[in-house]
Amino acid sequence: MTDIYRHRPKRLWSVRDSGRVSGHRQAVALADCRFRVSEAGRLRALRGRREVHAHVSGTLLDALPPAGAVPIGYRIDEPGFRRRDTGEIIHAAKAVYFLEDGSCVAVL
Repeated sequence: MTDIYRHRPKRLWSVRDSGRVSGHRQAVALADCRFRVSEAGRLRALRGRREVHAHVSGTLLDALPPAGAVPIGYRIDEPGFRRRDTGEIIHAAKAVYFLEDGSCVAVL
């Protein structure tokens, strides 16, 4: 399993394999995804401690986003990953595409 999260200072996506960062990419895609957020880590981050507490896990995929993908995102002040269009919390997706501009779209 591969984990992807946003490295904000570098403005890139961090790729983590087996707990170790293996690199950074401008764009990347995952299949068979699970959205993971540590609630304790989120609360620590709200108090000012910088730490990675939210990521997407899945299998690396080499593809472009399809036309029907929905925008998704994560905000520290709201628990869970959410659809940007409806605000619905999501826990899994068939595929997630992490784009160069820092946004994400998913095939649910």
